[in-house]
Amino acid sequence: MLNLHDLSNEFEDRKSAIINYERETSGELTEYGNALPDLDRADTSMNSTLPQYSGAKLFEPGRTIRRFHPAAAWKNREGAISWVDRVLSGVAVGSADGSQIYPDKNYGLPIAAVQVGSVYNRHTTDREYAHETSASLITPDEFADAGVYAYGKEFVDARRFALECDALIDLMCTNDSIYLLLDGTLVPPHINTLRKNLKEIYLDAMMKLLGASKETKNPIIGYVDVSVQRDVITMMRHLYGLKATKKLFDPVLFADRLNWGDRTKAFICNRDDRRGTDSPSVLDTYMEYRDSIAFFYMRMGDLPSRIEFPIWCASDTDAIDRIADIIRAETILRGSYPDILMIAHRNAVVTAKEHEVFYRMLSRFCREHGIAVHTGAKQE
Repeated sequence: MLNLHDLSNEFEDRKSAIINYERETSGELTEYGNALPDLDRADTSMNSTLPQYSGAKLFEPGRTIRRFHPAAAWKNREGAISWVDRVLSGVAVGSADGSQIYPDKNYGLPIAAVQVGSVYNRHTTDREYAHETSASLITPDEFADAGVYAYGKEFVDARRFALECDALIDLMCTNDSIYLLLDGTLVPPHINTLRKNLKEIYLDAMMKLLGASKETKNPIIGYVDVSVQRDVITMMRHLYGLKATKKLFDPVLFADRLNWGDRTKAFICNRDDRRGTDSPSVLDTYMEYRDSIAFFYMRMGDLPSRIEFPIWCASDTDAIDRIADIIRAETILRGSYPDILMIAHRNAVVTAKEHEVFYRMLSRFCREHGIAVHTGAKQE
């Protein structure tokens, strides 16, 4: 049971530290906010003045804040849905998501399961819509070959990500024209903390995904609901000599300047997430795609979400606006989150009851094949 009494005392005792953090963040927010008008006038010629790892680079010219004017004309939800219909009519949108059952040490047998659900909707009059779910096992020999702790999560998570990318690639290759959404970033910073063989699983999957997008010309769009990156802030620090900050994040900088549906202009990601000056950043390992991931922020909720895409998918403002409109339309359908992502998640998710079914299947399989399974006390 959570000790509420102790926590209440802790909040009171640490009040000054929390208040000081908020005040310092507020001061930094004012400093960076005052520099935003300068960013309106910045263009790609200024990229040559930036260091090798600048957080971001300039990409889309013009004003930083891009207003979404159609929302002002909506009197009710029917008006919004009418706009959604115009945006999505005849446009194929797809996604894939995954979930997993991690190995349970209480069963003494390291076997995991990964399930991936994919979906696409062509938004045609005949309601052309399809979804598919596939499940696969990760067996003890695979954990051993990878040299990982069999009851950890990292290897299973990496395999799940690779299978999600495979499902997205399959949608790219079986549809002539489709916008595909990945629930997450196209530049996962956490992989630099992983051991080499696990990092390579992510990198191989991402390189295949980006390569398929470039070959098929089908956009892959990374949707990050809550971003804690400071790529634009880092770039602004270098451009305008601002004070370095470890408290301020990009979405906070833009939050009060964006109404629902408004977006920022697009930038190129140039993040420094190295684990030391002699190691590469994640983007350094992207080879030919190193300077190819663009992003903008768009407000769909309390804080702006981060939208990422390869530069070959949208090289001008009209194409970027097209991506933004698709995200807006999908979010209106759901109310707070892109509908296609929620459908893929719902198809892929493994419930607690299904976890129990899986372990009953595993126990029955072991009995039928004479495999000794030693369960822990928690499972008895």
